Amino acid sequence: MSDSAVAAKTGKNWAGWFAVLDAASAAKLDHRAIAALLAEKQGVPNWWRQMIAVEYERARGLRSRHETAGGYSVAIAKTVAMRLPDLFAATADAKKRRQWFPQGVFSLSSLTKDKYVRGSWKTGARLDIGFCAKGKDKAQIAVQVSKLAEQTDVERERATWKAALSKLQEQVW
Repeated sequence: MSDSAVAAKTGKNWAGWFAVLDAASAAKLDHRAIAALLAEKQGVPNWWRQMIAVEYERARGLRSRHETAGGYSVAIAKTVAMRLPDLFAATADAKKRRQWFPQGVFSLSSLTKDKYVRGSWKTGARLDIGFCAKGKDKAQIAVQVSKLAEQTDVERERATWKAALSKLQEQVW
């Protein structure tokens, strides 16, 4: 996010926010405390305080890229030439899913028709798959793999899911 975009929405650019947080000794705080400080002392709205807190943590070496409170996370999205109901069915239906899903144990925990499929993935990770219509015969699938144990898991999962989504695009049901 650019300095000008942050300043336009929050009144300060990155350097301005980092100076405020440094003055408050935020580098000694955890994420929740930094976000609370931004809310209580600066009146920053929720989405922006999360963005500012994360970027501050990254800038100060307190958090690495893709790191969350629950481990590491990566998201991959692809628009495919399929109707939304067909794309959802290709993921929600276990038989169809096996035709394109990557290797690994997936245990479905919840789903909402044409909106999302969620469950556990491999050993301890979480899989959230969302769907969105992009026109009459196109839809987007967005995969988020979270609770990854190591930062090195991020690029492996990204490559795995990019390949899987390309394979999905080739399927015809």
